[in-house]
Amino acid sequence: MSMYDIIVIGGGHNGLTTATILAKKGKKVLVVEKRNVLGGIAAGEEFHPGYSTTGLLHDTSGVRSEVVKNLQLEKHGLEIDNKRADVTILSKDGKSVTVHSDVNATAKAIAKFSKNDAEAYKAYQEFLKNISKVINDLMDNPPPNIEVENLTMASLVVLAKKGLMLKGLGNKTMMELLKVAPMCVADFLNEKFETDFLKAGLAAPALYGSYAAPWSAYSTINLLLWECASRSNIKGGPQALVNALLKAAEQAKVEIRTGAGVEKIMLDAEGAISGVRLKGGEEISAAKVAASCTPKETFLNLFDDFELEYELDYWIDKIRSRGTTAKVNLAINKGVELNGQTVEYARTGNSFDEMEKAFDPVKYKEVTDAPFLDIHIPTISDPSLAPDGHSVISVLVHQIPYYFETGWSAGAKKKLGEDVLKTLELYSPGLAKAVVGIEVLSPVDFEEIYTLTEGHIYHGEHFVDQLVTRPIPACSRYTTPVSGLYLCGSGSHPGGGITCAPGSMAAATILRTK
Repeated sequence: MSMYDIIVIGGGHNGLTTATILAKKGKKVLVVEKRNVLGGIAAGEEFHPGYSTTGLLHDTSGVRSEVVKNLQLEKHGLEIDNKRADVTILSKDGKSVTVHSDVNATAKAIAKFSKNDAEAYKAYQEFLKNISKVINDLMDNPPPNIEVENLTMASLVVLAKKGLMLKGLGNKTMMELLKVAPMCVADFLNEKFETDFLKAGLAAPALYGSYAAPWSAYSTINLLLWECASRSNIKGGPQALVNALLKAAEQAKVEIRTGAGVEKIMLDAEGAISGVRLKGGEEISAAKVAASCTPKETFLNLFDDFELEYELDYWIDKIRSRGTTAKVNLAINKGVELNGQTVEYARTGNSFDEMEKAFDPVKYKEVTDAPFLDIHIPTISDPSLAPDGHSVISVLVHQIPYYFETGWSAGAKKKLGEDVLKTLELYSPGLAKAVVGIEVLSPVDFEEIYTLTEGHIYHGEHFVDQLVTRPIPACSRYTTPVSGLYLCGSGSHPGGGITCAPGSMAAATILRTK
């Protein structure tokens, strides 16, 4: 029976990050991945002969620069811009505005249809700049220890420093932050802007990965977190990140096995980790296991019934992970323009009313026929993803429920694809006639293919009570009540998306523990 220092379950970007950091510190590390390809939701794959995506998700703006530096990913071929990608906000009436990393350039674009909004945008970005140090300090470090019975002098010092950072914002900025944090994103942006489609486009990231709509309380927090954390853009998308991580892992002598699904996490007689058993029966020994799969998959599916404490299972089961995202990949036999422009990233939404109406059916296990879209055309920067002159359109479709009353049949997925095409036609007339291939992935498909519990792209909803104490208080600092078991995936702080942050901070925790 093979023996390792640490087994990492899952070969996605977080799992590879954890494994590589540990191996660089001299640990003998094995990564086991149930699929035959590495990368998880960051894996680019061919979906129609000759047409490929760069990953299930496509936003790389949150990848942490310290991970890129520490793992020397640029030496392994990663190309990263230290500014986030331009994104174009689309209106059904043909208007559009491109949000640039350059604030003045964005304000100039906004001024073409609203001078008031142009000035408001500058003020909005100034507010974000002022609070970003506090927000990023919270999200770029392990969560503070807030359990009263476990408070140490060191943890009290950390909490005090965070309080001083908040106070250091100055009374005006601090009071504004405290005022807006509980607000719904609609009220927050309505106070600042007047143009409906601009407000909808700016608000969209607040709703990704949340069972929420624009008028849901506390949704402003998600927008502030995204705005402050979005700092860069990886050329080639998530798959380029996976390629660099794989090279770094190989150089660090991480052993990687694909097609190796874990059937059970094994415990010794004292209830501590002793290794894993793969599907097929092979047992592999290790004193520590780091799971990058979802917390529910880890605790509820990879242990025997009644093997863990009832209270742990109870609270893990209460994690909200109601998926509300689908994916449509389109193979197009021509170049693509949206509202008359060639753009790589775009968002739709049009108004808070439309976004709210798209969410309403989700609550009743129904599906809207007018979803809002997060669009990526990767062939703009990488034409090799499709035949010459052709395009790939990667669409994340929001407000699409995992829990669908009539079920995600082939017919239901076909209708979803048709509704997405109908929506895209508003911005690119005639597009449907140019489609040569289509792939529709429902939230149920996400669960089956990527083992995303309830089809949730972030391993659990991003909402105020599931952020800092993520996934539950007892497991919020990457350790768990099971001796030797750690969490290193998107279900841990600071949450989901393509960031490498949970994997990096989990590895640091593992190295600190004996």
